[in-house]
Amino acid sequence: MAMKKKKGNKSLSKRYQTSYASKDQGGGGNGIFKWRELEHDVKFYQPPTGRGRINIIPYTIQTKNHPLVKKGEFEIGDMDYVMDIWSHRMVGPSGSSVLCLKKTFGKPCPICEQAESLKKNGKEKEAGELKASRRCFYNIEDLKKPGELMVFEVSHFLFEKELIDEARGEDNDEGFIEFADPEHGKEIKFRVQKISRGGFEFNEFKSFSFQERDEPIDEDLLAQAISFDAIMPIPSYDDVQKILFGADEDEEDEAPPKKKKPVKKSVDEEDEEDEEDEEDEEDEEDEEDEEDEEDEEEAPPKKKPSKAPPKKKVVDEDEDEEDEAPPKKKPTKTGGGGKCPFGHRFGADCDKNDDCDDCDKWSDCVNAS
Repeated sequence: MAMKKKKGNKSLSKRYQTSYASKDQGGGGNGIFKWRELEHDVKFYQPPTGRGRINIIPYTIQTKNHPLVKKGEFEIGDMDYVMDIWSHRMVGPSGSSVLCLKKTFGKPCPICEQAESLKKNGKEKEAGELKASRRCFYNIEDLKKPGELMVFEVSHFLFEKELIDEARGEDNDEGFIEFADPEHGKEIKFRVQKISRGGFEFNEFKSFSFQERDEPIDEDLLAQAISFDAIMPIPSYDDVQKILFGADEDEEDEAPPKKKKPVKKSVDEEDEEDEEDEEDEEDEEDEEDEEDEEDEEEAPPKKKPSKAPPKKKVVDEDEDEEDEAPPKKKPTKTGGGGKCPFGHRFGADCDKNDDCDDCDKWSDCVNAS
């Protein structure tokens, strides 16, 4: 696939800034993309423990389904190096991964509504299992197996946030390191460590660095690069609700009534008619995008949500859900007699606050939880 160098470089530079600006916003899966629509088989990258060396291969945006095209920040034909989306994982009886319509596109999302309903009813654990997480997808070349295109899926918090931080550097007046540029980009090096937390094991990526490539990205790899937006259909409100509650066509009347009536129109028609409402939703969205670091880990939810009872109404979304976190309290002895040095609930608030990163009693708190 031919790419315009001048336009590509300009859009990639803009993409670095977009990623850096949103790197602190907290939190896909194989159910998000229609891999079978591709002409070739997809190979997925499994980072090795120890040192990793990759090239990130940019792709061309092809459709209006790309989140940044929807926001008016990019255009079809621009280049991008990552598909950065929000998704709900292990949803419904099928355990599917589903695009979060609210956080990715600013649209009503029945899964977010169900999570808020559970939260208001005191079911914090069940609500947490439905929470959206931020995932990133890359076309990459593993330099230990050069010449082969692979797809790398990873938590934004664990990889992209660290990568774009390092590419920006400290007091960097010249912008970002052009690591994804086809001709002048850099080889990316990092360290992979297996981490166990909360009964789960996941990869932690650290020590990012950039090195000059021996040669530009191979033309065959550029031609094979997957345009993720082209194989990422945007589900309707009804589609997501059916996955959440496991309803088929004969059971539609059993699903909880929707608070907002879905419009059976194309995504583009809906965007034009709901432009004013979408702007209001985006303003409210800006107020709630601080996520717990715990949700960015690779670990999947511990269990699937159960099927909702018939004709149970879904409570409206509370756009200020992040503001409901309990205020810090004086140190409280819980969970086997421990005490949190930062004033949180020992054994109960583990990994829910930024303080947990530097806490000397983190391991004891995990055991207590």
